[in-house]
Amino acid sequence: MKKSIIILLASITLFYCKPIEDRHQQATTIKQPKQAVIEKPYSNPALIYSNSAGIFFQTLYRNNFFDLMMSFTSDRTIKHFGRSKIMNYYKHNFKFDYTLGKLSNIYNEGDTINLSYTHACIYGTRRKVVIPFCLENDSIKIILYSLTMNPFE
Repeated sequence: MKKSIIILLASITLFYCKPIEDRHQQATTIKQPKQAVIEKPYSNPALIYSNSAGIFFQTLYRNNFFDLMMSFTSDRTIKHFGRSKIMNYYKHNFKFDYTLGKLSNIYNEGDTINLSYTHACIYGTRRKVVIPFCLENDSIKIILYSLTMNPFE
């Protein structure tokens, strides 16, 4: 009984006693200066997650993400053909399941960014494919010139 009382008193005193703080062990906060905002120069919108926009759009087509394809279609194409016709074209007539290969060249013509793929393989034939894009609201969007088998020409 005597031992339990001593243990109880010792634990109570240790619980309620505050340790003596040493001046050398006090935590100090270091204030870091605010980082200056660095404005980046023009970044290349034709590259999305280190892939070209053509490969990205082709991935959307292969995975049947037609709504996302519509969101990456330019406003001038939507105004020219209409949203429902383009959606029907993407679902039934658009053929974009060929090998594009690596991006060969990016060149601008006014407000149009053309992505050139010189090693595209369409039905076993090596061809050059040029896909037009435009920059709208800080995102790159595809331009369709027609709703036929070759919409990029």
